[in-house]
Amino acid sequence: MPLKLRVTWRSAGSPLLPDALSDVQATADDAPLPLAGAGPGLREFEVPAGAARVALRARFSAAFGAFEGAPALQEEVLSVEQAFDVAGGGTAPRPAPDPALGQPHPLVDVTSAPGAAIAQIATDFVDITPFWMAYARSTDEYQREHRPGTELVALGATAGEPKIWFASIPEACKAPPDDGGSALVFYRPEGYAYTRLDQHHEMFGLNRYLLTPAPDPDASFWARDVFARDPRDASRWLYLRCGFEEALAASGKAVVMLHPWPSGTSFGAATTAGLHGLVDAALRFLGGARKIGVGPGGARLGKLGLAGFSAGGLPLWQALAANKDRVSEVFAFDARGIAGSEALIARWLAGDASRKLRMTGGHQLDANAAIQRKLARVAGEARVSSLPPDRSGYLPGANARWDHVCSSLEEGEREAYLNAERAWHQFAVFGGCPGAGEPRDVTFLQRFLEASGL
Repeated sequence: MPLKLRVTWRSAGSPLLPDALSDVQATADDAPLPLAGAGPGLREFEVPAGAARVALRARFSAAFGAFEGAPALQEEVLSVEQAFDVAGGGTAPRPAPDPALGQPHPLVDVTSAPGAAIAQIATDFVDITPFWMAYARSTDEYQREHRPGTELVALGATAGEPKIWFASIPEACKAPPDDGGSALVFYRPEGYAYTRLDQHHEMFGLNRYLLTPAPDPDASFWARDVFARDPRDASRWLYLRCGFEEALAASGKAVVMLHPWPSGTSFGAATTAGLHGLVDAALRFLGGARKIGVGPGGARLGKLGLAGFSAGGLPLWQALAANKDRVSEVFAFDARGIAGSEALIARWLAGDASRKLRMTGGHQLDANAAIQRKLARVAGEARVSSLPPDRSGYLPGANARWDHVCSSLEEGEREAYLNAERAWHQFAVFGGCPGAGEPRDVTFLQRFLEASGL
């Protein structure tokens, strides 16, 4: 009796998974199999009796028309190959290990039904990097100034919000993990509103966090590693680059940093109890695309960390409340709402002695210090820390990195900036607090990652 191979995938109605561009083929002992049935998210094949090996090959592409100066584009967003050994006279298919991975493909789940094998392809996320690079402004700056050591992948969610995520992947993630992969989800302040992938986007606000500041005095005013004049209005530019990619690479940690891309202030499902599943699906996709190493049991989420800066603290605390039993560490970069989240943080820390809270402060200096004092009985400095510890951390000579950032200021300006919480607020995310003998360019993020259990 012939065996049916039924191939399915979710979100078949998504613009990222148009059925007309879904190329799904199968072979039996290297002979092509004709389609026995088809529909949105479904392809069926009949495997002849006596076949010993079946192979599945699926290629999914998306296409968007030209708009407002952007060209028409068609790009592959997901590809999968999976072979099956057929035993018992063609009635019991068994997924064969992928030669490059040493195990079956991470994006293919196989179940059995009477007379059929069902191969479901996980399509929660796809790779939209070529579309992003074509549709977003400031991508040329990123491509020009990105340094080796990390890879950036733009991910498209095929269902739900937010529609766009970014994954920063350090080289350390290429090695197979022993017990699942680690991820750090970062919540930024609000961005521009968007409703589609095929519209003009803006990468400047992502470059600000990812790229490394330049010591070159001839660099763009915003790319400098010291406060510089904005030539548009002669004001001092405070939004220095944060160097997240360099921190990831330098830490040596195998941590994927995920940036859910908000539409306005909305992070959609990224602040709900569904976050853990979304992060797991993102890592699974990256494993299937061979962007990260795959450990025993496939690509899956091990430890989860959360981070947020400024108004990004509001979605950070929402996400922690919804996922507190799954979150291992929190990095709060002058995060709004921390004082009102004290009880939540205390409950979360008390739930596991390995959990850690790292705080930096500008506007939130006093709130951070108060939380650290109140949690001293529950968790010592090894688990809860705040940098700088108080306002004295911004006095001349207290912090070599802060002194360097202020080094271009004239004497009168410097006095103002030493007491300017708006400048401290920015330093809390791009800055650092080197210890004695440590290099000045170790950022808060790098320090937190190096001391983390992620």
